[in-house]
Amino acid sequence: MVTTRYGLYGEYYGSPYNSSSPLTEEQMKTNATYIYNSLINSGFTINSICGMLGNMETESSINPGRWQGDRVGGEAEGHGYSLVQWTPYTKYTNWCFQNGYDDPSEMDSALARINYEVLNNIQWSETDTYPYSFNDFKTSLQNPYDLALMFLANYERPLDPNQPIRGQQALKWYNYLSGITPSYHKKKVGFKWVLYANKLRNKFDKQ
Repeated sequence: MVTTRYGLYGEYYGSPYNSSSPLTEEQMKTNATYIYNSLINSGFTINSICGMLGNMETESSINPGRWQGDRVGGEAEGHGYSLVQWTPYTKYTNWCFQNGYDDPSEMDSALARINYEVLNNIQWSETDTYPYSFNDFKTSLQNPYDLALMFLANYERPLDPNQPIRGQQALKWYNYLSGITPSYHKKKVGFKWVLYANKLRNKFDKQ
């Protein structure tokens, strides 16, 4: 099931935590725009964002609530989840619950995890082919096609690394997002308050 959802940057599409479905091309465009507006405010370039989107399209159809193989919850133990298919899914979901994000299927939770990984240089492993750090990737102005393959090699690391389709998808997203003016009105104070309120609620729930 896919529903219309709302986050810090407006509307997007996603599956609730107890369901899983692919997105249509139009729904992916909405989510790609949302991710663009969010990550551009975190210091990513449009090139690196599109490199990730090229991978996210293959991994999850850019659905932050997508389970690997659409096998939900306990049935998917050890499998991937969310935008980049964190594997096992508990790597991501446990982090969410421990850091005040009550719903791992929300877009802002997934993007917060990606920012956390860049800050701490985790999940990412430099390779001989792409000897760059996660932060190098984040700020890169290289061709989105090449950045998609870099993200594939250094971050996703699938059994089959020969997937040029991800680079082609990155170029598609670059062409699409290049025609959209990014939103630079991130409500930093409001965002911090949401995190603070969540942590307070979690604290009192445990008492």
